[in-house]
Amino acid sequence: MIKFLLYLLVTSLFLLDWLYLKHNIGIRQMTWIPEFVSILILVLIPFRTAINKESNVPIKYIILIILYLAHLIIGFLLNDVSGWVVLSGTRIYTKFLPIFLVLLIFPLSEKEFKRLFLFVFILGMMQFPIVVMQRFVFYAGTLSGDPMGGTLGHSASGILAIFMVIVMSFLIAFYLKELISLRVFIIAFAAAFIPITLNETKISFILLPVAFIVTAFFVRGKAKTIFRIFIMLVLLVMAFFVLKGIYDYFQEKRWGYGIGTFVSTPGRLEEYNQRRVDPLKYSFTYAATKDIRYSVFGRGAGNASRGFTRTLNGKYLQERLRFGYSNLSFSIFVWEIGLIGTFFFMLFPLFISFDAIQLSKEQGFLGAFSLGLITFSLFFILSFFYTHSIDSNLLVYLFFLMGGYVVSRKKILLKTEDLQLQEPYWLSLYDHPNSH
Repeated sequence: MIKFLLYLLVTSLFLLDWLYLKHNIGIRQMTWIPEFVSILILVLIPFRTAINKESNVPIKYIILIILYLAHLIIGFLLNDVSGWVVLSGTRIYTKFLPIFLVLLIFPLSEKEFKRLFLFVFILGMMQFPIVVMQRFVFYAGTLSGDPMGGTLGHSASGILAIFMVIVMSFLIAFYLKELISLRVFIIAFAAAFIPITLNETKISFILLPVAFIVTAFFVRGKAKTIFRIFIMLVLLVMAFFVLKGIYDYFQEKRWGYGIGTFVSTPGRLEEYNQRRVDPLKYSFTYAATKDIRYSVFGRGAGNASRGFTRTLNGKYLQERLRFGYSNLSFSIFVWEIGLIGTFFFMLFPLFISFDAIQLSKEQGFLGAFSLGLITFSLFFILSFFYTHSIDSNLLVYLFFLMGGYVVSRKKILLKTEDLQLQEPYWLSLYDHPNSH
């Protein structure tokens, strides 16, 4: 049942919005499947916990979840948020929790999770031919790279770029951990790399070297690994120049200049940054006011957001739009759940990254996967300052699903170590005959 729900979730993240919104295939309700899956898992979790009488949820995450949920409830009460907006805000700000907890309550074996991870990887590789078709067939006459969003949707080029670089981060991790060959790495890396060259996202110039640096920093150094890092460095330099060349080709057709001119010409880079910096500045200037209620608890989850209908629109939506409209998730978080609520939320990826760093020292699949998740954690946090991450089910659900697996595996390993420490000395010799 749980495995079916997880495969359904992953499939819906990549395909259902694209099929309905772009190709008018199916019905509108099928795009709600990720939320339905999350709700169903939420219903199943208490029953499983009651039967097993235990879970793999570490105490730090239990405390964090309680603090986070209590903060949201206080924000609702202090701002007298309407019932419909409470439902909308609760959906937005808690939809990740069941997905994070599912593998802590319903743990998968490494073999089962490998299959799920491979399924995600295949769907990620599927973006390559689709983006190529979008660039050269479906939108051949379009100069903008915005329509090249793969199966993630129209104008999802930023989310696609972040996701594909995350895929490359995992490839780098698996290659450095010697789990895939150089040939497999180059083919898969090229398939993940080409889409970000065709949708012309400037953020790719930053994410690509960061993916390499972060992954290489946390991998254990030995002669063979150092040689692989050197190969990676050569490939990174080549990829960077290819990215620049293709980006410049399309941008010069559209604007008459490439990335070098864009960065060096006074005013252009400042104007681009201003569109993202100003909403962040306004969120502190106007959202986090001297009123301690707004600074700490915000205006209430969902109370400054646009809903599916006018009834679901937040009371402070127009105020937020007036003082700097933005879909940057960090800005919206400060408006709606305040500085402390935003801090509580950011502790989730921060804690997950710490667990991933510890497990990245392990051998085999778990070590390589945890190494890739370190970079995923960093990009997930950074994406809140770049785009509408909380509205992107893909990044939110995938990150917390993968994070839940790493947290679960760490908890299980700690339990195993405790059992080994508690067992009699003669039994440990029997189980580990070479230990003496």
